Amino acid sequence: MPEKLRVFALLVLATICACSKKDGAPTSAASSATTLPTSAPVPADMKAEAKEKSKDEAAPGKASGGKKSDSPKTWKRAGAAAHAARVAIGDKESLPVRAMQLKVDIDGFRARVVVDAYFENDRDRSYEGTFQLRLPDGASPYFFAFGETAWEKPAPADFEKVAFSTAAAQRAAGTTPEAILSGRKAAWREPREARVVPKEKAALAYTETARRAVDPALLEWAGAGVFNARVFPIAPKKLHRVVVGYDVNLVRAGDDLEYQLELPAGVEHVTADLSSAGPAPAVEPKLATASEGGRSYLHVDSKDERAFKLRFPRASGSVIVGEDGEAKRFAADVVADLPATAGAAQDRAVFVVDTSLSSNPDRFAVFGKLVAATLAANRATLKRFAVLFFDVQTTWWRSEWTDNTPENADKLAAHMDTLSLEGATDLGAALAQAGQPSWAGDDRGTWDTFLLSDGAATWGESDKNLVVAGFTRARRGPVFAYQTGLAGTEGAALAHLARETGGAVFSVVGEDEIAKASTAHRARPYRLVAVKGEGADDVLVAGRPRYVYPGQSLGIVGRGSPKGLALVVAQGDKEQTVSLKLAPAKASPLAARAYGQVATAALEELGQATAGVAKAYAIHHRVTGETCSLVMLESEADYARFGIRPEQERQTVQETLASKTLTKVEAELEGSLADPKAYVLRWLSGLEQKPGVTLKLSSDVLAAVGAMPRASFVVTPRPLEVKSRTKDALPPDLREKVSMRAELEYEALTAEASARKQRHGAGDALRALSSLVEQSPGDGILARDVGFTAMELGLPDQAFFLFRRVADARPWEPQSYKAMADVLARTGNADLAMVYYEVALQGHWDARFGEFHRIAAVDYVRFLRRVAKGELSTSAQALAKERLARVSDEVALGGADLVIVITWNTDSSDVDLHVVEPTGEECFFQNRKTKIGGELTMDVTQGYGPEMYVLPKAKAGKYKVHAHYYAQPRSRASARTKVYAEIIEGWGTPGEKVTEKVVTLAEGKEDHPIVEIAR
Repeated sequence: MPEKLRVFALLVLATICACSKKDGAPTSAASSATTLPTSAPVPADMKAEAKEKSKDEAAPGKASGGKKSDSPKTWKRAGAAAHAARVAIGDKESLPVRAMQLKVDIDGFRARVVVDAYFENDRDRSYEGTFQLRLPDGASPYFFAFGETAWEKPAPADFEKVAFSTAAAQRAAGTTPEAILSGRKAAWREPREARVVPKEKAALAYTETARRAVDPALLEWAGAGVFNARVFPIAPKKLHRVVVGYDVNLVRAGDDLEYQLELPAGVEHVTADLSSAGPAPAVEPKLATASEGGRSYLHVDSKDERAFKLRFPRASGSVIVGEDGEAKRFAADVVADLPATAGAAQDRAVFVVDTSLSSNPDRFAVFGKLVAATLAANRATLKRFAVLFFDVQTTWWRSEWTDNTPENADKLAAHMDTLSLEGATDLGAALAQAGQPSWAGDDRGTWDTFLLSDGAATWGESDKNLVVAGFTRARRGPVFAYQTGLAGTEGAALAHLARETGGAVFSVVGEDEIAKASTAHRARPYRLVAVKGEGADDVLVAGRPRYVYPGQSLGIVGRGSPKGLALVVAQGDKEQTVSLKLAPAKASPLAARAYGQVATAALEELGQATAGVAKAYAIHHRVTGETCSLVMLESEADYARFGIRPEQERQTVQETLASKTLTKVEAELEGSLADPKAYVLRWLSGLEQKPGVTLKLSSDVLAAVGAMPRASFVVTPRPLEVKSRTKDALPPDLREKVSMRAELEYEALTAEASARKQRHGAGDALRALSSLVEQSPGDGILARDVGFTAMELGLPDQAFFLFRRVADARPWEPQSYKAMADVLARTGNADLAMVYYEVALQGHWDARFGEFHRIAAVDYVRFLRRVAKGELSTSAQALAKERLARVSDEVALGGADLVIVITWNTDSSDVDLHVVEPTGEECFFQNRKTKIGGELTMDVTQGYGPEMYVLPKAKAGKYKVHAHYYAQPRSRASARTKVYAEIIEGWGTPGEKVTEKVVTLAEGKEDHPIVEIAR
């Protein structure tokens, strides 16, 4: 091995080991093993080639020093992240999590975990809080309950004795929702259990119920491994209990299965009780094991150790079977034992490497090892390569194909070592650039693409089908991705990408798997024709792969109790049936839900076309995620008010086979899932059925939308220009927090963004700020905040998808549609801007949003005037002309010397627009009409705005505009609000001038100047 490459490999390994010793840096453990392949066996000719090359050019990461271990080691983590918890009651404040007790039951490849978390409100008032819990990759919550405990302030020394169940009691405790509630009855005051409800309905019910100051709670999916539970009220001077139950797959490490137990740092009292079916597992660090009734038991009560690994050897072919009512369901984790033959190797490759915040620090070190190993192990066939780094922006290492030489590999390794790891993840932009490199001209060749990323798209396009479409249109070849078992991997996204491109996801959960993974892509894949099982029906493969690689791990579920399973596969025209090796089936209560989780995920992928069936499966099997959330309300009357009743979903599940539904609907869609126009048309159709939305678009609008060309629906933000990408450019405190994966503070990061704007420009500023989005995926307040700032920075196209994510989560809030329309108008996408303006104007929105229609119409008229002048081009000219006349009449402004509009990003807050006119008179909510003709729209007191000031004839002098934070949410200790202001001078005239300002209000009653206008 060249010396520089050897040193780089050693440095990477040292970084991983060093990170594992640091405290407080969150990571994760488990992965969705059923959806992801393991490392494939290497064909004989590849083995010989690799062996020969190892004499002088061994792949980095390969175990050295003698015989290879039969039990591959998984990666060490930079601290424990799974089960890390906090209760935020404001933008800066949180309540301490005092204690946590876990119960873990392991059956085969599946684990069920029940987490009891205790937190104390040591203050004198009630709060609404966000219980933030990070779960292992692939975890699927099925239970959530919240309530006060029977104790108010127990002494720390007595807490475990008073509150925790004994080890014996934990063994006997059940994990069904009924058993969880009954087992805690004596120590829990009137706990409220959540129900599984379609996601938008759950969020609306929670929002409206909390507004009435009663007691809801909501648990919703917020990204890979991140669940946010909003709880209200948190009573003063009381100890509260949150219980979350979830299922997760074990990590596959070679032929073994591994469960990784992570206990949160910073929690004073933590215990865990684990049980597993069959022989006792190997445990690291070692723990005493007891056996009883065919199960093994462990108790963890350690003040020092916070991470444990349970290893189950030779665990391939694991099958669990259980009841769903009177019917049986099964789930299996199997390995495709297929002959490995060398395929046609590509002589070019593109490495797409994630440099976002979530890659740091341990994941990026693994990425470096994979890139180096792949280049070294394939040097005889892989002649040239290119490397694309991405976060919110994309940057090529070199704008050309690079020869695959040891010297160039050294230079790449040295470059990677300089990069800063920050920002959010725009996976769609990265794949589009990888499929059509900006420097490649009309190159129509093919190559292999290696994606080194967690797959969690937190920026840009988020729809899986549209994310992949940008790559597949170029027809470049397969994409290969990797499951590392580290925190935050979006396994479903990686599996989807691999399926749609004919690639695979290889497991690299430890050092020993690097060498195999580096050549696994060269094995010839098999087309998966069918899966058969005697005594099985409705058989599904998790992730629905179209191709299978030798040695690939498959998750197979279905109805019944199969006596055997077999794959029907093909290479070319030759089909063969391969029987799968199965261990004896184990009875488990986890089987039915494992089936439900796989079926729900498959149905969700087809979007609106299968939404009804997907929701039925999700509700019946208590699957939270993209379709459904867990919500608890105060009473049956509250559930009824939002149409949430005990659903009769069992019949739908019994009568509707998921496999047949998928086959039928896929044939009907014929690839339209990747069509952006079809996506918007499906969204419009579904929007009319969303809870809290009253919308019926007029026939002329629908006809115009239907006639728009496909290109009108493609939103492609301009690439960000980022000048500083090296870690040595980061301030020391930020560099340390990023390297330690510590929580980034809003104030510090916004200050850093401001400094970068001055030094380097708007692109650098937004990259820094986007780290907040990466750190808190699913946070709608933050998404609006960063979206407003992007607009102020002159980067409105970057804000579009942030606003769309908010609209998808909270479709009953019209401000998001207006914001998207404004962004599209500024970026020249007139057709799609019209669609969103029409949704904003034709919807009937809640009265609490004030004079939203009138204010939205003002912006729509400005937009339509630009179309009429030829400044913007639209395919719907006739509609634009007709709408300009009609909406202008509705606005009835004629002309106005001054128009000022504000909107803000937090709900349940009251921000007021104040304008001090040259006469000294102040126009505000208590003086809405002034003597010189200034007029203010209705006061919006419950969040978001908008509010508008209009002055037809401006008197000469100065106008002082400011925002007043009249009232923040009463149930929050603090609530930062970002106010976006638009100032229009000479509205409707040729000299119209628009100024945008963004200000931050941090405390209630705060007054902040926005702008001073001289007329």
